Amino acid sequence: MEEEIKVLILEDVPLDAELIDRELRKEGFSFTSHRVEREDEYRKEVEEWQPHIILADHSLPQFDGVSALHIAQEKSFNTPFIFVSGKIGEEFAVEMLKKGATDYVLKHNLSKLGYAVRRALTEAKEHVERKIAQEALLESEKKYRALFEKTENPILVFAEDGTFTDFNQAAVDFLETDPHNLLKHKIHNFIPSEADPVDMDDWSTGNIVELPLKIKDELKILELTITPVKLGENNIIFATGRDLTKQKRMENALKESEEKYRLLVENQTDMVVKFDPEGKVLFASPSYCEVLGRTEESIMGTDFLPLVHQEDQEKTHRVLEKLRRPPYVVFLEHRLLTMNGWRWIAWADKAIMDENNELEAFVGVGRDITERKMAEDRIMRSLKEKELLLREIHHRVKNNLQIISTLLSLQSSKIDDQSVIDLYRESQNRILSIALIHENLYQSEDLTNINFASYVKNLIDDLFHSYGVDPDKIQITMEIKDVIMSIETAIPGGLIINELISNTLKHAFPRGKGNIYLELTVKDNGKYKLTLHDNGEPFPDDFKLDDSKTLGMKLISNLVNQLDGEMTLDKTNKEFKIEFEELKYKERI
Repeated sequence: MEEEIKVLILEDVPLDAELIDRELRKEGFSFTSHRVEREDEYRKEVEEWQPHIILADHSLPQFDGVSALHIAQEKSFNTPFIFVSGKIGEEFAVEMLKKGATDYVLKHNLSKLGYAVRRALTEAKEHVERKIAQEALLESEKKYRALFEKTENPILVFAEDGTFTDFNQAAVDFLETDPHNLLKHKIHNFIPSEADPVDMDDWSTGNIVELPLKIKDELKILELTITPVKLGENNIIFATGRDLTKQKRMENALKESEEKYRLLVENQTDMVVKFDPEGKVLFASPSYCEVLGRTEESIMGTDFLPLVHQEDQEKTHRVLEKLRRPPYVVFLEHRLLTMNGWRWIAWADKAIMDENNELEAFVGVGRDITERKMAEDRIMRSLKEKELLLREIHHRVKNNLQIISTLLSLQSSKIDDQSVIDLYRESQNRILSIALIHENLYQSEDLTNINFASYVKNLIDDLFHSYGVDPDKIQITMEIKDVIMSIETAIPGGLIINELISNTLKHAFPRGKGNIYLELTVKDNGKYKLTLHDNGEPFPDDFKLDDSKTLGMKLISNLVNQLDGEMTLDKTNKEFKIEFEELKYKERI
C-alpha cells in the first residue's frame, strides 16, 4: 500500500481541480489534496501543510504559476512542481523546466499526469536519499581522517614493495623528515646497513615487528603492528607504530644498575613487572599497581597469568616459552583484568640472564593500547563503509544516467524531424558512454579504475546497435592492451572514442561496407597513444581539423585539451592520432 501523499493544487477552476483529483485516483494514488487560488493561501499551505507535490495552473486571476514556482523553490526546494495548464506554450514550458519546474502536463492530456506525478515523486525521493548517502560518505571520510591524524602513535601505510603511500603527523615527527620527501622513499631506506634487511613477504600475513631505524644519525626503534589490507586488486600494508627507543634504552639501563632501574620504572607511566620463570611476580611498578588497583605487597609473589583473558592464555604461554630462547626478547599483546575491566596491554618482555648465562627472571614493560585497538577497529570499519558508499554512488549515478537516456529516447519518439532525432541519439550515446563507466566501476572490486579495453568493446557494441550497423559489413579491428585506467581519464577518453566512431559510422560508409581500425598503446614515456582510421569515403576538401564547426569535433577538441593531450590528423589516410596522459585525481571542493 502506497504512503498517502499531500497534493497542493493551484487552480482557480474547481472543475479542473476535480478532474486532476479524478485522474490521480484513477492512477491508484492515495492522497489528500488542497486547492488554492490566491498567493496568501498558497504560501500558508506550502509553509504549514508542506505538500509532497505541487500541481499549478499557469495563469490565475489573482496569482500565477511562475511566482508560485519561485515561492516553492524558496520555501520548499525539494518539493516537485508540475505545471498543469491548458494554454502553456512549448517555449515557456522549456523555460520553466530550466528554472526548476519538474514537469508540465496539458489539461487536455491529463492521462499523462499520473506518470508525471509518479516520476516526480520518485526522483524527489532518490534526490533526498542520494543527498543523505553523500553526507554520510563525507562524514565517514572526516571520521576516518580525524582518527588517522589525531592519534599520537605513528600510523604508516605501505605499498607491497615497502614504499610509503600515506602516514599521519606522528609518523612524520618520528621520522623527522618532510612529508613530500617521505613519499619518494621505502622503509628500507631507513634501515641501518648493519641490521637485518626487511622482508616484505613476512608482512603479508600480519604480525608485530620491531625495526631499528637510522634517523639523522640517530638510531630509533619502532614497533609496528602490521595489518595487510586488500583494496580492490591492490594490497596495502597498514601499520600502527609505537616508539620503543626510550624503552630499549631503559632496558639496557636495567642491566647496569638496579637503582637506576627502579628510578626509571617508578617515574614513568608504562607498566613494568619482573617475574620469575614460574610466573611469580618479583617486582611491580607503581603504574602496574595502579592499573590493577592493588598494592605492591598484595601483588608480590602472585601469579599474573590468571589475570590474562581466557582467549589469550594460550598465546601468552607460547610467547613465554619463546622468551626462554635466544634472542630472549618477545612482544605480546593480550587482555588483562584491571580495576577498569579488561584492557589491551602491549608488552615488551626480555629475559634476564645471570653471570652463568642461566635464566634468572623476566622483565616486561607494558602499555595500555586499548584506545589504539579501538581506533584500529574504527578505521577498518570506516574503510569498509567508505567502499560500500562509493559502490552505491556509482550504481545510483549509472541508474540516473540511464533514466536521462530513456527520457531522451521517449522524447525523440515523438519527433518526425530526422536531424533532430539524430541529435537526440548522439546525446543518448554520450550519456550511455559515461553510464557504462559507472556500471563497470560498481561491478568491479576496484572502485576507482576500470579495464579500458573491456569498456571500449562494450561501448562500440552499443554504438553499432544504436546506428543499426551490420558488424559483418562494417568491421572493426581493435588493438587495445589490458589497460587499467582511472575514472578521471576513462570518461573523457571514452567520450572521444564515442565521437570518433559515431562520426565514422555516420559519414564514412554510405554504401554500408568498410573497415575501421582502433588502437590504444602505452608509450615508453607513460603516455597513451590512440589511433583511429578507416577505409571509407575521404574527408571533404574543405575539412580542417582546427576549423571544424561541428559539435562532435568541438567536443573532441575540448576533451583532448582536458586530457592535456595533442591531436593530429593525416587527412590522406583518414587517420586520427591522439596522445594524452593519465589524469591525476583532483580533490573536489
